[in-house]
Amino acid sequence: MKKIALAIVMLAVSMTASIALASSSSVSITTPKVNSSIAQHNTPYTAVAGTVSFAASNAQTSRFYLRRDGCGTTTDYPHMSLTSGTDAGDGCGLILNQVGPVGDAAPQAAFTDYPASDGIPLSLDGTQAINGVIALSGAQVGLAEVSVTLEALIGGQAVTIGAGSGSAVLDPTGTSTPVPFTIVANNALNGSDLQALDLRVSIHGPNVYSGFVALSGASYLDVPSNTASVNKSVSISVDDSSFSSPIQARVDGGTWSVAIPTPAAGKHTIYAESTQGFDTSAPASTTFTVKK
Repeated sequence: MKKIALAIVMLAVSMTASIALASSSSVSITTPKVNSSIAQHNTPYTAVAGTVSFAASNAQTSRFYLRRDGCGTTTDYPHMSLTSGTDAGDGCGLILNQVGPVGDAAPQAAFTDYPASDGIPLSLDGTQAINGVIALSGAQVGLAEVSVTLEALIGGQAVTIGAGSGSAVLDPTGTSTPVPFTIVANNALNGSDLQALDLRVSIHGPNVYSGFVALSGASYLDVPSNTASVNKSVSISVDDSSFSSPIQARVDGGTWSVAIPTPAAGKHTIYAESTQGFDTSAPASTTFTVKK
């Protein structure tokens, strides 16, 4: 059930991923020059080179606020957003929640998924821990334990980034009780471009009528990230504007280069495009002639 629900959420979000970023890279071809000629008999390989620019990949933290539009209604929409605000669903219980005394015997199905509705795609900094807070409201009597699992869509596949938990003695005198948690760094996913993100929240422990999540800015997830994807490349294609068989170039700062077998005698067009994360630049092209 979990994987099915997550897949549906991830698919819905990933449909917008390709348009979430403005163009971040551009490319040009400087060699061979337009309308130049190459002698095939003494040039077995042709140097192809140019310039490229990418958006800066600076370290940042993306804070996703837990939001909800209603409790158990047709407008109920648990989600995460980079924007905070007043939530109509503030103080909602868990979906499939067991109301009343909650302990370790509570159904494991008592959880709520919060998929990211914006801030995606996202370049993950997997070298740092992910921290967050789930604030609880209600009677606030007893001890509450919060468990979270963070999953993402990477390359079209659902991947678990990590899990974490936290606990707190509830404060009946306060508006809500914050329960902090930490998800350890996942170096294996460092630099991954996330197509979608989903936080699953479960609450249990010896407490009474306290499995209610305080929203409106009180609950959030801090994800270490980059301002733009760290995955950058330049591809070229010979006489094929569709790039059906691209050739990868070597990128060195703001320049790129590659050597290709000199084509057969005749007129040829080389196309180049740069890619950063999910963004691909407009293609550049140059036409040259190969002589025998």
